[in-house]
Amino acid sequence: MNVTFEKKDELNATISVHVAGNDYAPEVDKQLKDYQKKANVPGFRPGMAPKSMIEKMFGHTVLLEAINTTASRGLFDYIEEQKLNILGQPVLTEDTKIDELVKGSDYTFRFDIGLSPQFSLNVGPSDVFTRYQVTIDEKMIDDELDRMRKRYGKLLDIDVAGDNDMVYVSMDELDVNGQVIEGGVHTDSAPVLTSSVKNEAIKNEFIGKKAGDTFDVNVFDLFDNNETEISHVLGINKLTVNDIHKNFKLTVKEIKRNVEAELNQELFDAAFGPGNVTTVEQLREKLKADLESYFSGQADHLFEHELVDSLVAKHNIQLPDDFLKRWLMDRHNDKFTAENVDQNYIHEANYLRNHLFEEKVLNENNTKVQEEDIRAAAINYTKSMFGAYGNAGLSDEMLWSIVEPSLKKDDYRSRMINIAISNKVREIIKSKITVDEKPVDADTFFKLVADHNANHHHNH
Repeated sequence: MNVTFEKKDELNATISVHVAGNDYAPEVDKQLKDYQKKANVPGFRPGMAPKSMIEKMFGHTVLLEAINTTASRGLFDYIEEQKLNILGQPVLTEDTKIDELVKGSDYTFRFDIGLSPQFSLNVGPSDVFTRYQVTIDEKMIDDELDRMRKRYGKLLDIDVAGDNDMVYVSMDELDVNGQVIEGGVHTDSAPVLTSSVKNEAIKNEFIGKKAGDTFDVNVFDLFDNNETEISHVLGINKLTVNDIHKNFKLTVKEIKRNVEAELNQELFDAAFGPGNVTTVEQLREKLKADLESYFSGQADHLFEHELVDSLVAKHNIQLPDDFLKRWLMDRHNDKFTAENVDQNYIHEANYLRNHLFEEKVLNENNTKVQEEDIRAAAINYTKSMFGAYGNAGLSDEMLWSIVEPSLKKDDYRSRMINIAISNKVREIIKSKITVDEKPVDADTFFKLVADHNANHHHNH
């Protein structure tokens, strides 16, 4: 077997694999014997059919498999021996065609490959990045306190509807004469939050109503022409919303009001556990600490995203784009087609540049991700997921009982490895760059996050 390498440029090359008859002959014999053992040929006991008959029946298939197997082995052995860093997988050149298979003949397979780009890592103190510190003022604490009182408030029955009550109404479709349509659209109990009604005239219709009161409204005005909400409330298909009559008769069934929790020990215990907070002053300190922790995490997230995005862009990592598009269409033709490959490739290319940058950082700093790093990533990931649903405070033992079986699943483990790699890379980078701490108010910070997200999604 003869393998040759032709470098077209820094990112593209072609490997030619010349396979002679004696190269793949052993593979042919091996596969024929395998077929012979498994074949069930009438007139012969299983596995006892003559080799000549097996070759006659399966010879073309065996020959094709043997030639392909031999060529692939030669290709990948060469890549490994020469320590070639390739992207994607080799793709047969468009001019490689095998018109006819003849046992003993020679064949040449040409494979295009994409080479991993070579670049120097350039990260140091001259790279200055801003990490924002959100200033927690008294108004933010007041607002958080109001939200907490609402969250732990009680839902009470109310006689007369106010401007921030939940009014439950039955709804009946009316004809052009204002009469209830027999067999028309009907729902027994639809909730309407009076404060969410944008049409002031309709909102005023609700104010002051009692159970049993009736009035007519235009449902499209009531729900601000939101077809999804109308279909949900009325229990009808969204596609049929525009076919119904606009006017409905509403009958008030009941009225509920969320009454804010009192600032007392019952609220303190419900929010933070028995005895952990005993005064309003302690409560405000706890809320301030929680806000500082939340915004610190968000600031870290923004800082690290901007850090990696900016540094990857700075290194201007070039890729064998045309080859990678061909490879994607060849290997993943269910997702990548000639019509969409240019657009869909953008995300793949950005992911690959990030991966190459992270790999470079780890290699240049002689750093490897260890098993404990993967475990820590999985635990922190799980902790953040539970924290998002208000269930923080799980013990390490409980967290590990959740994480351990998940890490045995390939997909989950792969995700955690990627997170652990990103964590390591960011630790290394932050130790090399200059960080400028800058205080900002919450509104400014949220705008910075929104701008970053918009730019990030546009570029990715």
